[in-house]
Amino acid sequence: MNHLAALTPLRHPSFRLLFAGQLVSDLGDWLDFLALVVLIVYQWNLGAVALAALSVAMFLPRALVAPVAGVWADRWSRKWLMVGCDLIRAAIVLSLVWAGELWIVLGLVFAKGAFSGIFFPARQATLAASVPAGDLLAANALSQLSTQVTKVVGPALGGLLVATAGPRSAFAVDAISFAISASFLVRLPDFATLPPPTTAEPSRFLASLRDGVAHVLRVGLLRAAILGNTAALLVVFAYDSLFPLAVRDLGVNEALLGGLLGSIGLGTTMGALAVGQWGSRKPALLIMGAGQIGVGALVAALGAAVQNQVTAPPVFLLFFVLLMGVGAAAMFVPYMYAVQSETPPNLMGRVMGAAHSLETAVQLLAPPIGAAIAQVWGVGFLFAASGASLVAIGLSLIAANSRTHSGLDKPRGEPNPSGATPRPGTLRGSP
Repeated sequence: MNHLAALTPLRHPSFRLLFAGQLVSDLGDWLDFLALVVLIVYQWNLGAVALAALSVAMFLPRALVAPVAGVWADRWSRKWLMVGCDLIRAAIVLSLVWAGELWIVLGLVFAKGAFSGIFFPARQATLAASVPAGDLLAANALSQLSTQVTKVVGPALGGLLVATAGPRSAFAVDAISFAISASFLVRLPDFATLPPPTTAEPSRFLASLRDGVAHVLRVGLLRAAILGNTAALLVVFAYDSLFPLAVRDLGVNEALLGGLLGSIGLGTTMGALAVGQWGSRKPALLIMGAGQIGVGALVAALGAAVQNQVTAPPVFLLFFVLLMGVGAAAMFVPYMYAVQSETPPNLMGRVMGAAHSLETAVQLLAPPIGAAIAQVWGVGFLFAASGASLVAIGLSLIAANSRTHSGLDKPRGEPNPSGATPRPGTLRGSP
């Protein structure tokens, strides 16, 4: 592996176009999110109920639409599906400029979320088709890098834009970002893998959906990756929104809180680059499990510090959360690679859609569960218990990796409804 392995996917024209579109639209999405919060909290003086409704409007449509969208991503042109979703989302976001009431904003956000749920399986399936198998892990690392870099840069630019031109200006900029993304994606080759459905075979839609689920249940490594990632997300989102409360109890003020959040983003960026550079040397489940164990130990330590009212120097806290960010990259970057490597191209959209639906569902369920636990037993207990749970999930993934590579958890001659074989990768039997 050469010293620029983490950047090798950029050699491929299709991935460059896909990555450029993601970078622009990710940046616009963070501008959009900040503008929505400013509009609801600062201009309309609404409180927690309105913010909770915003979260539901953002995530619920993704959970509902993703499985169905996965079938479309396998049977229709993925390129034109993505381009269409980008253009429609541009129109939806632009409409937010004139939205004058909360229910209108929530309706538009819900609609945008629905088309984002359609877009995601098509993009992930296209990513898997745009690079050779040997560059797939690095490609997912760069995709994660886009999310983390824009998470740091986007709110800063958004704050400046909102302060100078108002929150509605950010909606216009986000609409432009979707249009720019579409201009990149329209230049992609067409990666459709199956003929489109016809009116003569309506039952094939549900059958296609079942094929994707059946593939997940049949392949041990894929099943372990999706279940392990879903369980980890349930734990992470249970405590993630309460992170400011935890560090406040450690004496962190508003200024240092911003530094801690930035340090987490920096750590995740570093971790994504490291996984892209060297991650192919180890099986994906092993890296995921190690990341979950590492993050779990740090989160449990944070919970114990809160429970015992332990304080620490700011420099130590910044380094502490930096390590949490590195561990988070180890948890999530190999996951997407595992799913893509263990799924044949003509099932990619359906598997991605099913996985994305589970991920989004736990993002909806976890925060109220975490809040309830914190209310009864305290924030420190929540973090300590969450950390211990992540360690347990990580250990189970490492055990699943051992079973898979020893042959104890591989399919035993079941038929493959697609008639295709998974892409070659470095997961099975990798050193």
